[in-house]
Amino acid sequence: MKRISILLALLITLTSCGEELVFNTPAFIGYNGEAYWEATNYRANVDDQGYLTITGIRNLETINLKTTNSIEGSYLLGNTVSSATFENQQGTIYSTNSIPHPSVQIYPSEGNITITEFNLVERTVSGTFSFHAFDVTGLNSENFNRGYFYNVPILSIGVADSSGQTQACLNAIAVAATTQTNYNNVDPNGPQYTQFCMAYKTALEVKKQACGDTDGSIQAIINGLGDCSN
Repeated sequence: MKRISILLALLITLTSCGEELVFNTPAFIGYNGEAYWEATNYRANVDDQGYLTITGIRNLETINLKTTNSIEGSYLLGNTVSSATFENQQGTIYSTNSIPHPSVQIYPSEGNITITEFNLVERTVSGTFSFHAFDVTGLNSENFNRGYFYNVPILSIGVADSSGQTQACLNAIAVAATTQTNYNNVDPNGPQYTQFCMAYKTALEVKKQACGDTDGSIQAIINGLGDCSN
């Protein structure tokens, strides 16, 4: 039901203006300016540092979307670790980390990648993107908007250490431990209890997704937190 709701929301957003997009499963599509762009090949990978890269290829053109981890949420672009690049047919690369020439604009490149679903069971990733990227001179740019990827296959998930845990899992464990400490130290009757409880609960949900929960212990803790009211 969650996946259907996300898809309907994306359909409404992406078809609200301009040419109607045609959806396939999986898909990697959007607009380059006002021109419809659809990848014929697509894949995703998570490296051993936990960075997620989603790639769409059309003939000699390539889009790479990179986020600092695979946790569902929004990642801002423009001189940040998360980035988007576009390589055109001539081999020119446009990046959100390239600095625009002052004669063109004084603001940095910009954009957004939103991960709406990272499915470890099916090993697929879905979400949206938009970005304005410049070439190395800062004088020329490419704009992609109403970008959408759905059920793009995750080909590999890097292992961080000998324990067999991915970096995404290790990151989730660390965040869960920090939020647990805050939760344990907050006054159950105080005004901050709900905030700290919800933060811990969210961290556990992320940990469950990133690391798995074969024995149900994480879900048991989540259930025990209830609605976080005091």
